[in-house]
Amino acid sequence: MIKIGIPRALLYYWYGPIWQVFLTELGLSPLVSAPTGKKLLNAGVKAAVDEACLPVKVFLGHTLALKSKCDVLLIPRLVSINRKDYICPKFMGLPEMTKQAVGDHPIMVWKSEKNCALGSAKALPEALRQGFSYGQIRKGLRKAEQAFRAYYHLLQQGLLPVEAEKVLLGGALLSPEKSQRAIGLIGHPYCLYDSFINLDTIGLLRRYGFKVLAPEFFTPQQIEVELGVLAKPLFWTLSQRIFGTFRLLCKQKVEGVIYLSAFACGPEALIGELIKKEAKVLGLPLLQLDLDEHSGEAGFVTRIEAFIDLLNRKRRLSCV
Repeated sequence: MIKIGIPRALLYYWYGPIWQVFLTELGLSPLVSAPTGKKLLNAGVKAAVDEACLPVKVFLGHTLALKSKCDVLLIPRLVSINRKDYICPKFMGLPEMTKQAVGDHPIMVWKSEKNCALGSAKALPEALRQGFSYGQIRKGLRKAEQAFRAYYHLLQQGLLPVEAEKVLLGGALLSPEKSQRAIGLIGHPYCLYDSFINLDTIGLLRRYGFKVLAPEFFTPQQIEVELGVLAKPLFWTLSQRIFGTFRLLCKQKVEGVIYLSAFACGPEALIGELIKKEAKVLGLPLLQLDLDEHSGEAGFVTRIEAFIDLLNRKRRLSCV
């Protein structure tokens, strides 16, 4: 059975489970890389150019970890997943960066204008189209579409992507958090859900008794409504989600918001300033933390704990 390597990085946290369902339906064997670790990150940093952001370096580390374990690497090339807005340019060059890192290892480039999981059979990599009939591909895509809808339904019920993936692929249904205290967490999905590069921020917040609300809990329609306050539309899809989610979190009456951003990310330089101005106007406590390969656990965790202390003091004062 042909093993298709899927790096557990970047938009895997959106489309990874759907890729697995689709490939399995075709009789292929999807192989997902292990969670990020220090050795993997170091390998990615060494393989990447200096200008690459941390998430891209992590992605290359995952491809190198899979290289000897799979027959073909699945590498998405995303340009746009919504009409009139775009994904980061680095996503467009992922196949070329990956080829530079893994050498002559076979690579399967997945291209789709609609999104990275669904669309017409023409969106399927040529290497796969040649091995399967049109009917088989269409059947696999229908199965993937059903999984896609089920996955996002689980997210909007309050499960995080890692939890929803386990349920979708056959695990037990988990109950959403029921804590009375809520805190917002915004950023790109690969910053929020890779517990190694963010030093398990979600786990830390939960240990302090917070229910964590993230962008994936809200529908695209809800986010679209919030974008209406902008004088001009945002160019980047992920920036739209961050800004729209921040405004929705304010309406959810969270105690504060933590914004995890990737160092050297161009779009975040703009969206970060918009979020700061919005937080100041609304009077909502905001903590922005930049992630890079040099992030130290002690300083990172201390800043989050200090932010939680601030929220605790504010809560006590409001009860007086």
